[in-house]
Amino acid sequence: MSISRTRTQRITFIAIMSTISFLLMIFPQIPLIPGADFLKLDFSIIPVLLAVYWFDFSAGLWVVLLRTILKLLLNNEGVNTYLGLPVNVLGVLTFITLLYLILPQVTVKLNYIRAILGVLVATGGLAISMIIVNWFVVIPLYAQFAHFDIQQIFGVGHYLVAIVMPFNLIQGIIWGIVSMTILSSTMKVKHIINR
Repeated sequence: MSISRTRTQRITFIAIMSTISFLLMIFPQIPLIPGADFLKLDFSIIPVLLAVYWFDFSAGLWVVLLRTILKLLLNNEGVNTYLGLPVNVLGVLTFITLLYLILPQVTVKLNYIRAILGVLVATGGLAISMIIVNWFVVIPLYAQFAHFDIQQIFGVGHYLVAIVMPFNLIQGIIWGIVSMTILSSTMKVKHIINR
């Protein structure tokens, strides 16, 4: 396979995955924690992980960047987008980085032990990073710019422990299960294409 053909395939794949990732940011959005409908699970990470494991880590970063730009340009919800999107990007980057460090390859025959360890570490890192960023950045910014004072509504400690932490733990596990299922099945397709 020539270098130009490989480069063209990579660019095309990144463009397609970015578009799919953007669409998955919009629908479906599933609230996981009762009383906190503003925290919603989306599956936009799946195309990012496909780019990471079909090509390389930088391809996944390009997908994150492009789908984020598409979100800002085509589905901007004002303050919620400006404050929530950077947090989403941080969460996705944390998850994919930790997963990739533990599980640098996914093959047709999935290494289940390593995959489970990768998902657990990535999920733990996601939950910890989201607690920290919510505590020091999100809560103060939402109070100032969106007039949504989490301290008055939930209490900061309760919000972090009873809402942010379980949401991200559940989200990470779901992301992991769906990702590993899709990745292990699509690796057969990748193997056939790359013959």
